[in-house]
Amino acid sequence: MSELLNQALLITAIGMGLVFLALILLWGLMAFMAGIPIKEKKSVDEVPALEEAEVEPQPETSGNRTLFVRAAAAAVAAAMLLTKRSPKVSLPANSSAGSWQTSKRTSQMSSNQSITYRKPRGSAR
Repeated sequence: MSELLNQALLITAIGMGLVFLALILLWGLMAFMAGIPIKEKKSVDEVPALEEAEVEPQPETSGNRTLFVRAAAAAVAAAMLLTKRSPKVSLPANSSAGSWQTSKRTSQMSSNQSITYRKPRGSAR
């Protein structure tokens, strides 16, 4: 019985040792990958906001084209409004956020934004 118990304890110790060795290896790999510097992309200069431009009215050639032009203008106006509303988040120049911190911040910001743009309840489907 003692020999069987010793063999079981030895197998258990080897198994636990391998598990902890794998955990330490993964921890070291993650620490190494977190230490690799990331090249930051150069920020693109913001496109200046368009002032009210004078548009000469054109004679209507077809109703569908006019409707399409109006829809495109409305879509551009809505996109410009949404970009003005979206929060600009940037890190201070002397600090760097880890990948987990960045992921959690992005997740939190998207969930906060989805709260403000919900459809009203009781809308007809």
